[in-house]
This record gives sequence, structure tokens and C-alpha cells, in this order.
Amino acid sequence: MNRNKGFIACAVLVIPLCVSTATAQTQRGDGRDSGEYVAADNQYDFEQYDFKLAYQAGDEEAVAEDGSYADEAADQHETFLWDGFLWGDRHFRKTPRPVGMPLYFEDPFINSDLRLIYIWHGIPNRSELRGGEIQVFAAQIRLALTERLQFIATKDGYSKVRSGITPDADGWNDFAIGLKYALIVDHANDFILSTGFRWEWDNGTAYALQGNEHEISPFVSFAKSWEKFNLIGAVSYRIPTNGNLGTQSVVWNMHLDYELFPDFYPLIEVHGIHWLTDAGRLPLSVEYLDVGNIGSSRVSGRDFFSAGIGFRWNLCDNAQLGMSWEFPLESSSSNLQSSRANFNLVIGL
Repeated sequence: MNRNKGFIACAVLVIPLCVSTATAQTQRGDGRDSGEYVAADNQYDFEQYDFKLAYQAGDEEAVAEDGSYADEAADQHETFLWDGFLWGDRHFRKTPRPVGMPLYFEDPFINSDLRLIYIWHGIPNRSELRGGEIQVFAAQIRLALTERLQFIATKDGYSKVRSGITPDADGWNDFAIGLKYALIVDHANDFILSTGFRWEWDNGTAYALQGNEHEISPFVSFAKSWEKFNLIGAVSYRIPTNGNLGTQSVVWNMHLDYELFPDFYPLIEVHGIHWLTDAGRLPLSVEYLDVGNIGSSRVSGRDFFSAGIGFRWNLCDNAQLGMSWEFPLESSSSNLQSSRANFNLVIGL
């Protein structure tokens, strides 16, 4: 019953967005087909595509064959207050976003969106926490400040922790915000490279394995597309402000998808964490992976690897649904993950 209610709630949220997008595109269709948008805005760079050169030469037949660039030209120059604010870079708006490890797998795109996230995480029975599960409920916000600069709020929400050696606990997650900047943007080759940083507060609930230490995490991410394939990668460096309370680690992620059907993308992802230092808070040889930092004292030099399979489905121009099932690529007794299910809905402008 609860699942049905959740599905209905998502439908109520997503369907009006899809309908409004389709209506807006229909209303603007005549103007774009006739080329009137070109007269209204001659600032767009028409040298990037043969389509635009054909239009300038008066080749209306070539224009009629592919109007997608016309849509992009008009979208790219919709403005609110100043160029790029809220809209960002519209070229990559339909590219599938990563699904797994959402707290640190930061994509390179500069757009505005809301991401609703649910994670179910199983704890191995043979691990030092002696089994159990973790559930995370969160929302991420990304706001395009210009076509290249974005504000990000990537961690918040609520967790439920059940383990074999700790009391059952529910509580708030730490809060993390940051900035992201696109260093290289090549629309003609569908490539983008971005960098940024996050700052995480220690405001979370201790019993939910949060609230341990402040953390700064610089990152670099990229995306490259070839026809129906999309490749996305990211690397983050997690640095606690107090090395005795939190461990340092490097988190890396890779995502590959393929458009099997229109707007439907099966995907595979690989994730890894390498711990650089020990802390002195808990006498454990495992860490809280990407969900937190509990300050274990015997993790330096250790690695964690996992893979995930799933899909992205572009419900419409403004909404993407994503799901993946993740499993460790090593012995379950040497880490804190037996399996993980990721669900998220991306609602964008």
C-alpha cells in the first residue's frame, strides 16, 4: 500500500511537468519552424553546426530535416535576470545522470534540478557491525548561477540505522553544500569537464552515525557522449578538518549507459574508495563508505569496490527516473556493504 501511495505521489509530481513541457514546445513550434527565433536573437553561435550555416544560407530544406539545433538555440538563450541563471547549459539537459553513490558521484553538468533520493543499504552479517540495514531519505538541489557556475546542496535528509552492535537509531544526516564550475565545454563533441568542492557540516545525529566531523571534498568530473553511448566519471578527495575524528579517502566513480530505446538507458556503474589515513575515534577496520565518516582507526591503505546495474528513463524533458542494484566486488566480511538499492528522481528546468 505504501509503495502504491509513493508511486501515485511521484506521478502527480511528474505528469504536470511533462505535460507543461510538451505544451510549451508545441506553442513555440511555428516560430522555430519559420526561423523567427533567429531574427529575435542573433547572439547564438551558429558556426558550431552545419544546420545553422544552412539556415543562414537560406537552405530551408536542410533546416526542416533537423530542427533539434533550432530548439537548442532558442533554449540556450531563455534568460531570467541574466544569461545562464537557472537554465545553465541546456545542451546536456537530457543526458542521463548517474544513479549510484549520489552523495559523491557529482556529474559535470550545469543545470538546475531537484533530486529525490532513496537508498537501501544492507550490512553484511560477517562484518564488524554484525549485519543490519541502513535507509537514507534525501533531496539534492542544484542551481545554475551562470552557464558555467552552479550551486550544489548534495547531502541532507534522514537515515534509519539498524546494526548488530549498535542500538536502532533514526536521525538527521549531515548537511553539505558547494560550488561547481565547468572548465571545458565542447558541445560539438559532446564533452564537458568540471571541478568544484563541497563543505560538509557535523550537524547530523550521532546515533545515526552522522555528526562526527566537518569535511571538505574537492572533486573533478567529466562526461563524453558518442551517439547512443554516454560515459561519466568523477573523483572526489574527502578531507576531515580534524584527522583524529575522521579518515581521509579518495572516492572515484564511473558510469556508462546506452540508449536501447528512445529515452530509456540501461546502465552499468563502478565505484571505488581508497582510504589514505586512520583516525582515532573507533577501533574498527571498516568505514561508513560514502554515507558518513565514523573515524575508524584501522583502514589506512584499504580499498572498497562495487558495481551497479540499472537504468535511466527520461520520462520527459524535465524528469528522469533512475534505479540501480549495487553489489561489492570483494568479500562482504571486509566492508560494510552486502548490497544496495538506489532510487532517485531528477526534476529539472
